[in-house]
Amino acid sequence: MRLKNRGYAGKILYLDLSSGEKRIEELSEKPAYNLLGGKGLGALILYNQLKAHTNPLSKENLLIFATGPLTGTIAPGSGKFAVITKSPATGTFLDSYSGGNFGVFLKYAGFDALVIKGKAKVPSILIIDNDKIELREAKHLWGKLTFDTNKVLEKEVGREFSPVVIGPAGERLSPISGILCGTRIAGRGGGGGVMGSKLLKAICVKGTGGIKVHNQEEFQKYVQVALRSLRMSSAIERLKQMGTVSILEFIQSSGALPTRNFQRGEFKEAEKLYGESWKKEAWEKDKACPFCPISCSKITSIKEGPYKGAKLDGPDYETIFGLGTNCGVSDKQAIIEANYLCDLYGVDTISCGGIIGFIIELKEKGIISKHDLDGLEVKWGAQKALVRLTEKICQGEGVGKVLEQGVRALSKRYPQGRSFAMEVKGLELPAYHPQAAKGTALAYALSERGACHLRGAPLGELLGAADPLTIEGKAELFKTKQADLAVIDSSVHCYFTDFGMTLKEVFQMIVPATGFNYQEPKDLAEVGERISTLCRLFNLREGLRSTDDTLPERCLKEPLPSGPAQGEVVELKPMLLEYYKLMGWDEQGIPKSEQIKKLHLNELIPGLK
Repeated sequence: MRLKNRGYAGKILYLDLSSGEKRIEELSEKPAYNLLGGKGLGALILYNQLKAHTNPLSKENLLIFATGPLTGTIAPGSGKFAVITKSPATGTFLDSYSGGNFGVFLKYAGFDALVIKGKAKVPSILIIDNDKIELREAKHLWGKLTFDTNKVLEKEVGREFSPVVIGPAGERLSPISGILCGTRIAGRGGGGGVMGSKLLKAICVKGTGGIKVHNQEEFQKYVQVALRSLRMSSAIERLKQMGTVSILEFIQSSGALPTRNFQRGEFKEAEKLYGESWKKEAWEKDKACPFCPISCSKITSIKEGPYKGAKLDGPDYETIFGLGTNCGVSDKQAIIEANYLCDLYGVDTISCGGIIGFIIELKEKGIISKHDLDGLEVKWGAQKALVRLTEKICQGEGVGKVLEQGVRALSKRYPQGRSFAMEVKGLELPAYHPQAAKGTALAYALSERGACHLRGAPLGELLGAADPLTIEGKAELFKTKQADLAVIDSSVHCYFTDFGMTLKEVFQMIVPATGFNYQEPKDLAEVGERISTLCRLFNLREGLRSTDDTLPERCLKEPLPSGPAQGEVVELKPMLLEYYKLMGWDEQGIPKSEQIKKLHLNELIPGLK
């Protein structure tokens, strides 16, 4: 049965930039039923069509933009899209997400996914105007900042198109570069570098076809149920009022706010960064992605002082951690300016902040000097140094060429700092201290894209759902959350709806949207488990092993000095072994053949046993 008018456009667009060849394939029901779309579909395409051990920055790597059955519908939070590729930062599976119109327009143009390989002969842009596809030379855009590129595209291509663009960091193939859609970014893991390696500056999409679902009346009924759940959620209300910074105060009180390169879990000047102060001093207005009832984004600008003119979407909580507490900085204007620079050049703020925090500690311990940093005198809380280092990283200027390679590369250059290199699998840690939240610690160790709080970290443990300091039950808690979030990433809609909805509400929307005969929410949980196992198989094929499921030495051996988690380290191995067992994997973290068959992955991947 065809998928068109069942929450899907029903087609996948393949484009080879080297040859100019394009083809359109029908999306069949089997992969859609088993993997939904988004992350799941992208993982299947990547596994089946990318040769093992492909260089992420070679023309052979695939760059996939994918939607799901909820994208572009009236389902809350459905204005999202997924970017899937092999990461230049980690060498592993990468999925990263952004809000904005791009995914909606791609689907309305008739495509559930866009799969790009090869390399253009010259810097180019790809234009998709419903069923018309054009690769256009764009040498004049190469080198431009992201926001400037968007202005030119608006004039040359048209306001009715939604573009995704890379900045100069992506052009340099930086492993910390992202892909921007307006003011939002698919930031983690170096997707911008993959796009830059293909000499692709931008993709502009216009779609006017809309999307239909299988049972419109039933779908609308359960969308209203989901919206009611969101309206009743106090967490959603806080996101509406304060955005993601609303959680900073609570994370601080839990002792889980990473400070000074994760040396501590509390920041002495945290009050200067609480939500009310941002609302009073910096925010101009709210902004929402398509089909979003939350409007978590806050538009911020600087109207006076040395950073006058900076205007951006944010900073969000992760950025305030990365460019703020992790570097000992509490000055809002400095954080805004550093965030603005990252957006202009297309750089991931979490990784940028992780790099700077690591560099400051290297300097603090006498491992490097200011002469290694182009004469910059860096220290905790030095706001001018923060901005200048961010600028160097974003521009790849001077020492910035070295720094932008990431914390793992820097720890190889300066092995004396290896014990406090805060990365997993090559990806810098996000904004929750793993020693103060043991389920989150497990998530960091196991996430297929490297340290990540959005691949199953049970953040509810910090909100009272479980004792954050115990390891008991955390493997099962993570497994459940990982499956739920894999469904969200594959359906494709926003994580933040998860603060007010459960898998039941997602199930109630997906069934009438697609017509798939899932009988109960646990059937969707199995879809999520299938997707996580597929991503694990990809990483195993690329050479990762259970020894890569680990944390920085600091988290395992260096007790937190103060706060609610004082004295805590992470006892990781018991949680890992329990998780492997729950997933049907062996003690080396390899999925057993009977589990592969149970999840029907052998039917989706030729030759898999």
